[in-house]
Amino acid sequence: MTIKNTTHERIEEGKRSIHWTEMHMPLLGELKTQFAKERPFAGLTIGICIHVEPKTAVLCRTLQAGGANVVLTGSPGTTKDAVAAALQEEGITVYGQRADRRNEHLQNIHSVLRHHPHLLMDNGADLARTLIQQYDPNSLIGGTEETTTGANLLREETGENIPFPIIVINDSPLKRIMENEHGVGQTIIEGFMRTTNLILPTRRFVIVGYGTCGRGIARYLRNLGSQVVVVETDPIAGLEAALDGFRVARLEDTFAFAQVYITVTGRPNAILKEHFNQMNDGTILANAGHFSWEMDLESLRQDAKHTEQLTADIEQFTLANGRRLMLLTQGEMLNLAGGSGNPAETMDLGLSLQAASLLYLVQQRQHLTLGPQPVPHSVNNTIAGQMLKHLSYKI
Repeated sequence: MTIKNTTHERIEEGKRSIHWTEMHMPLLGELKTQFAKERPFAGLTIGICIHVEPKTAVLCRTLQAGGANVVLTGSPGTTKDAVAAALQEEGITVYGQRADRRNEHLQNIHSVLRHHPHLLMDNGADLARTLIQQYDPNSLIGGTEETTTGANLLREETGENIPFPIIVINDSPLKRIMENEHGVGQTIIEGFMRTTNLILPTRRFVIVGYGTCGRGIARYLRNLGSQVVVVETDPIAGLEAALDGFRVARLEDTFAFAQVYITVTGRPNAILKEHFNQMNDGTILANAGHFSWEMDLESLRQDAKHTEQLTADIEQFTLANGRRLMLLTQGEMLNLAGGSGNPAETMDLGLSLQAASLLYLVQQRQHLTLGPQPVPHSVNNTIAGQMLKHLSYKI
């Protein structure tokens, strides 16, 4: 449902946080000026599923300046309610709140799609898959997908049945380098420290997944003195981790070592029911992937002999063998549910790719192939050049 019973104080809190963030997102600022002049989205509805927080609020304002009717929902556990209230007060339709779980989230997805959007901006493929399965997609120009998780779902589950072009932002080398590796690497550590208040040097971490996000997390942890082991099932990614100087192991060979597990695979069930009983007493579980399904949390909850909420972000599960496992932020994305998300500067680049890709879809709609496709080279080059300019570099 849309936000109700909010207060003036909460709206102003959201506006202040958006204002601070907007000051550090110059690329979106330039696009906002361009869009306000050209109005490329006039008469179009853009349906968005993305984490609702100050940085994505700047993106929504940018699209609105271009004439778009923006309809927005977030992801479970990561919505900043004050930001959502501020956006709604500015004329953007927002569904959902921080307390929403998966069932409420799916209801919000339907609420967005009932507005019959012309463009989609997706985060985890919930909008695109639901549209294809339950709605008429013929009026859709196209869409974008932000994440590894969403790209995997679109390519493996939906495949050739996507009747519209969808640009996969995660395929951009710019996003992989700046946002995934450096942004996620930094902010997962921020989320861990905020939620646990524990020391990083000498702490033993197992990173499950060595894509660009996993690589960033592993490198940032090592730079801060942590001991890091990488778990991978892909031999190429495993070799890369080994050449980067990390010990690479099977998950079942890490239980005696690990104090903390962080999943970042983009796929379900990286950690299964049978793994929990083999972990050390006091092991901390955290997720950096888009969905909490990377761990079999349903089985963990069902099998626990006792459950206790130790803090707002730490849940303790006592197993039948007496060992205790600590789950951070209910298994939702640690950097957003337990922190402030990726830095504004890294998201400025990634979200500018989103906005520029939507513009490309509108301008090139007659010339695009159907289904998932990478960010166009011209878009990557333009955004990279603008970022270099704002970093005061010339090439």
